[in-house]
Formats: sequence, structure tokens, C-alpha cells
Amino acid sequence: MLNFYTQTANAFAESELSSKLKNVLKGEIPVVVCIGTDAVIGDSLGPLTGSMLKKKAGGLTYVFGSMENPVTAADVGHLIKMIKSVYPYSRILAIDAALGGKGEVGSVKLSDGPIRPGLGVNKDLGEIGDASIIGIVDEKRKGEKASLSAVRLSKVYFQADLISSAIANYLMDSNK
Repeated sequence: MLNFYTQTANAFAESELSSKLKNVLKGEIPVVVCIGTDAVIGDSLGPLTGSMLKKKAGGLTYVFGSMENPVTAADVGHLIKMIKSVYPYSRILAIDAALGGKGEVGSVKLSDGPIRPGLGVNKDLGEIGDASIIGIVDEKRKGEKASLSAVRLSKVYFQADLISSAIANYLMDSNK
């Protein structure tokens, strides 16, 4: 399984992430599912990324989940069925916020496997994605209830900008 990490502050993060997307998606145009809600800052990575990607990619792919129409973790099961029905041959790229170790905060992780939305807040809602990108927005602390409400918006914004730009670059390169 491929796991690629980069820090938002890395000057080459966008080009590296875009390049790794080529390895994972192999030139295919995925359906992008951006999971989260704008009601909680730490969980707004998905909808913020979706809104940014819609503007940057200009219709090069289908994007589900945005600030205007969020896809929450609870919606994932129904959405997967709909996507598999309407786009049966498309791969799914899932994007979500996550909690991680102290040294991972601020990083973005690309994987060639699915994600499990809600897992960081102890919810088991199933898997989504043939590939996935998560942004580590805060530290998961032992013995404490996980909370995404105290995360700084600037951290989430910069991660969403990085992810959406890397995906848009990948899509533009794949459509040449």
C-alpha cells in the first residue's frame, strides 16, 4: 500500500502530491468525494477542498462535497451506492480531515486505499475511496474525547488549498 506524506509548509508539496496522484490514479479521472461539514472548523477540510477544487478544476471531474453542499460521514453509505450506479467505471478519490500524532499535524497523506470517515471521533461508518487524501488537522490525544472544534481555520485552509491545487494540476495534466 502506498502512503505518501507531505507537510503543507513544504515548498514542493503541491508538485510532489500531484506527481504521486499520477502514480496512484494512473491517469484516470476520479470522482472526488470531499467529506466533512463546515459547522466544525476541524471537519471543514473536505467541503473547503471541494469548493476550491470546483473553481480550480473547472469541470474536469465530478466533485461531491462543498461548502454549499457538504457530504458528512453519515452520508457516505448512500453516496457510494449512487456513485457506483451513475459512474460504475470511475475510481473514487476520498478526501477528509483526520486526527493524528503530534508530529503529523499539518501534514497531508495520500494513500492508494480507502478511508474510514468518522474513525477519529470513534464512529465506524464504513470505507470510501479507491484512493484517499487526508489532512491531519489536530493531534489525537489518549484518554481525551476527540474534538475538531478547536482547530485553527488557517491550518485547514492551507491544507485545502494544497490538496485542491494538486488535484487540479493532476486533472489538467491528465486531460492533455
